[in-house]
Amino acid sequence: MKKKYLLIAVLFLAVSNLFAADDKNIVTAALKSVVVYRTGAELTHTAKVNLKQGNNDLMIEGLSNDLDINSVQIGCEGKVTIMSVEFSTDYLKPVVKSAIVKRLEDSVEIINKELSGITVMLNTDKELIELLKANKEIRGTQTGLSVAELMKMMDYYKAKTLEVQNEISKYRERENKLHESQEKIKLQVEEEEQKNNQKGGKLLLQLLNPLAGTFDLTISYMTLRAYWNPYYDIRVENISKPLNLMYKAKLVQTTGIEWKKVKLSLATTTPNQQNIERRLLI
Repeated sequence: MKKKYLLIAVLFLAVSNLFAADDKNIVTAALKSVVVYRTGAELTHTAKVNLKQGNNDLMIEGLSNDLDINSVQIGCEGKVTIMSVEFSTDYLKPVVKSAIVKRLEDSVEIINKELSGITVMLNTDKELIELLKANKEIRGTQTGLSVAELMKMMDYYKAKTLEVQNEISKYRERENKLHESQEKIKLQVEEEEQKNNQKGGKLLLQLLNPLAGTFDLTISYMTLRAYWNPYYDIRVENISKPLNLMYKAKLVQTTGIEWKKVKLSLATTTPNQQNIERRLLI
């Protein structure tokens, strides 16, 4: 029995060390520059990694969820050799929601709270209607009521019932409008999420390093999840003055990562991906 516990402890320690080693070899690449073509874009990331002497298994996160693996270029100082490159989408990492999606979801939460309040009020009014009906039946079984008292009682129940029914009708109307708004917001959330699915990609690298140390990596690649289109803004003050023509660009990207504080360039040419060779020796 002691040997069995000892074996379990050894296995647990080995697995813990394995996960600890994996954590040390996971780095997040920072997006530094983007060149957007009319179709597609070239993204360049940087990352700082600690490599031991010999073989290294390295995972680079924070990349686009849809890149051309044949276009990947990795630059590094030193004599590091890439033995293999594998790409996959990171589905386990929590999705980073955009500011627009967060605002929309906050609106849905506010609507849900108001709907909960309306449900409470509707249940209260329904109970009040049932109470009025029950009280009316009890009063109706009593004898000895004068005509005046009976008319007064009927007028009271009629007025109170109409008041509660009108209140229920207003709550129902508000409830329907809230449900409509809720559905519209949910559809808009789905639309926003399709624009840029915040699931990043990751590269799994096997590296051969002659000397241990800290190295700066540069990772660039092509993706078709971005493009830009030109459009013009024409302004005229009056017919006697020249036209003011402004050349603008509409950029769309669904790369799965946010482009914050990056060097952005627009190109009118079409990238020739066949001429982009991945460097296996760096």
